Amino acid sequence: MQVQAPIQSRSMRRGILFGGGAAALLASLYALAPRKAAPEQPRSSVRIAVPTVPHAGLIHIASARDLFRSQGLDVTLLPQSYGKAAVAELLRGNSDLAVAADVPVVVEILKGAPLSIIAAVANASNELAVLGRIDRGIRTASDLAGRRVGVTLGTSGEYFLWAFLVRHRIAPQSVQLVDLPPSALIGALRDGLVDAITAWQPVRHEAELAFGDRVVSLRAPDSYAQTYVLVGRQDYVQAHREPLGRVLRALLEADAFVDADPASAKRLLAGVLKLSPETIDPAWQDVTLDVEQQQAQLVTLEDVATWAMTRHYAPSQTVPNFFSHLELDTMLAVSPERVTVVR
Repeated sequence: MQVQAPIQSRSMRRGILFGGGAAALLASLYALAPRKAAPEQPRSSVRIAVPTVPHAGLIHIASARDLFRSQGLDVTLLPQSYGKAAVAELLRGNSDLAVAADVPVVVEILKGAPLSIIAAVANASNELAVLGRIDRGIRTASDLAGRRVGVTLGTSGEYFLWAFLVRHRIAPQSVQLVDLPPSALIGALRDGLVDAITAWQPVRHEAELAFGDRVVSLRAPDSYAQTYVLVGRQDYVQAHREPLGRVLRALLEADAFVDADPASAKRLLAGVLKLSPETIDPAWQDVTLDVEQQQAQLVTLEDVATWAMTRHYAPSQTVPNFFSHLELDTMLAVSPERVTVVR
């Protein structure tokens, strides 16, 4: 989808006719007079804690193509291994914004963090998978009961595993969860510390390459519509709507670049993330990079909240109205057609 460039106001020049010499004299004086340059838009500094995963691709692409700088922004990216860590950096005050899947954002909101979702930047519904070792007797979903499954707790990976088990009518409590960072999942599966792992891209693809036909990839298409979001503290968002609008414009330009030249965008992102073309390709197919604020995300946020309280990641409470945690004004000012949230 091509993003229409914002219409810039143009000053109207009016010609005034003077009589003979007076006109020439005034014209010469005007030519000699020093002219004041138009004031430049003040540059704003923004720190973004961003995971080094394809889901955050628009942020990485916008930075690599200097799209933030062209919007008058000095953006510093603070690389994190995954979204939950990025949100932690935001809450510690080490960043102004963060990018993460919806799950850790919901968990922190339930715990009282005053967070605002500025925009969704990616979504996927068929990307996560449970990978089980066949030599441990795992071939189907039912074989997971009583097994040890490596997963990064409090993330979209764990929520997907729960949704996967429920979809296949397996009691979630029958599976023993082993909390592991994404970087340790493949090693734990290889060393036999777990019988299966739950992984997102590109870890999922790396595991499939490493184990080949020794593992089975179990998926549950559309059991969880995962959304990656750009989030900030409410007080920061309210005080910085103008530079946040410029952040969104840069991301929309990156979005347009992905649509116009996906092959070049994929190569650029692979280089930034230091991934081979073969490794990034599955994620590129499974993850949709798009800047938006959609009504459907509210349903997912509520479902995740119910799950998070069941898992005791947050105190039991009435499911909050997540509408109050959506920062719609900035997106409405920049690209209103990208907002379908009922308001």
